[in-house]
Amino acid sequence: MAGTEHPDPGGPRPDPTDRVPGRRPTEPTGPGEHTFRRNWFRGWVAAGLAALLAFIVLWILDADTTVLGLVGTASGLAATIAMHHLVVTGDRGERTIARPAPVDELAPLRSRRRLLGGAVGGAAVLGLGGLGALLRFGPRTPESSDWSAGARLATLEGTPVRPQDLPLGSVVTVWPEGAVGRELSAVMLIRLRQVPEPPTVLDGVVDDTLIAYSRLCSHAGCAVALYRDRDQALFCPCHQATFDARRGAQPVSGPASHPLPQLPLGIDDDGYVIATGDLTAPPGAVGGTV
Repeated sequence: MAGTEHPDPGGPRPDPTDRVPGRRPTEPTGPGEHTFRRNWFRGWVAAGLAALLAFIVLWILDADTTVLGLVGTASGLAATIAMHHLVVTGDRGERTIARPAPVDELAPLRSRRRLLGGAVGGAAVLGLGGLGALLRFGPRTPESSDWSAGARLATLEGTPVRPQDLPLGSVVTVWPEGAVGRELSAVMLIRLRQVPEPPTVLDGVVDDTLIAYSRLCSHAGCAVALYRDRDQALFCPCHQATFDARRGAQPVSGPASHPLPQLPLGIDDDGYVIATGDLTAPPGAVGGTV
């Protein structure tokens, strides 16, 4: 029809998604996502710092090794996620305006500072966690037991022990009266079938065959819970260390390299077995290492 104009079929066609000039449809379109990303980052930083603080407190309280490992891992994981967000996705939340903003010449500098600060903060979290682990699991000063001269040997029920309470080939775990149940003071009282030989401290043996050794393995500090009467051997089930109870609890097989500390024994005026001194060495793993 005359006077009617038709669009040129070969000309450019408008992009239906570009309704607002200058907007990039694939980018965030408002401040909501930027706020979410910022809070996400702050949340992981807070979680990492909280886990690190918990690790330090538990380490001071000498908590269980497994618990410390889990808390330390959580701290490192939170720091890693926060650093990943800062380095990889942190800049995505900045492009939230509909039109291109004026060029900010200082933006690259601020971005580098933020990246450097995040890297230093994450490294500090991981470094403090690693330092705490080294202090916790590295060589430690051995702790002393509660044994002293005159302390009676008592069973788990708190009953004092007389020599005649143990027949040949028997063993019972005992502690000093007043400290029953404390791990560092646990001792195995054994009635051997044969007279012990050096390097046993023979002056610390009662009735020629009644002898006592620390219950904590000198390799990793596990409980030496098994005794075999046939060859008078003590066993640690953790790593299969074996000790000769007749010869000063010297290690005869397995990873242990030091004997079990011996507790010198005597008899008090009432006929009960007592300690005449402390253990011959600090109980537990030698040097605090595994």
